[in-house]
Amino acid sequence: MRWLRLLSLGLASVYPLYWTAQFVLFFLPESLFAFWFHQPVQVVSISYLQATATAGSQPMLPAHWEALIFAGFFTTLIVAVRGDRFLTGSLAIVLLAQSALLPFLSHLRDPRSSWAEPAAGCAAVFLLMIFGLCRVLRRTGGLNFIDRLALLSLLAVLPQAALWLVFRMAYPYFGTRFLLLLLVPLYLAAILAAAVPPRIGEGDFSIVPLTEILATSTAAALLIVAITLSSRSTSAYYPARQHLSCKQRPAVARAVGAGALPEMPAGC
Repeated sequence: MRWLRLLSLGLASVYPLYWTAQFVLFFLPESLFAFWFHQPVQVVSISYLQATATAGSQPMLPAHWEALIFAGFFTTLIVAVRGDRFLTGSLAIVLLAQSALLPFLSHLRDPRSSWAEPAAGCAAVFLLMIFGLCRVLRRTGGLNFIDRLALLSLLAVLPQAALWLVFRMAYPYFGTRFLLLLLVPLYLAAILAAAVPPRIGEGDFSIVPLTEILATSTAAALLIVAITLSSRSTSAYYPARQHLSCKQRPAVARAVGAGALPEMPAGC
């Protein structure tokens, strides 16, 4: 029953946490910069996959460093308010790190850029992901490597694999390489986190409360309803939104990092 509740919590919380992580890393920084420097902000996309925006003509920071700074800030905030006492709070740290890792991996694959800067960023974000998984293990317990890895797989890895499978069916550009960029670093971080020896008395090894599962399920349902209503209302005002011009492509690519929106033209 405990393992079933862990899997249920992972399935219920992975989507709202993932979308929120995308929002605070790729929408909120641009909006705050635009408000602070009195620059126009352009909402690139609000969809079931993510929310992205760009501000001004010249960014202050590259997208990958922007994402890393905000991932670190919100991780510090979660720990400061003791949100990591809940499994969803610890899982939010993992998804923040995973979302911040994608722009660095995209930058690392660019043959025109230096590898030292994105490699250092990947290492920093990867350590942040391991930290989040270790905080998860403080709540789930597990006394040996296999048990701890199985618990992390139930809560973090398998629900994300199911989420990406749904996205793969909805968005045809979700190729195998992009799925590997999402899942392989997470599983490697889970292996390393499970290999860290537990502290004596670490975690209460308690069963997952049903209230946490119900709360995350409600959040996911409300988020889907809100995005559906938003998509219908904006499509009435911007019927040609699906066709971004080639001049808009650099801003979009900067905002989404490693991903590519389905609206992006193929001939640019």
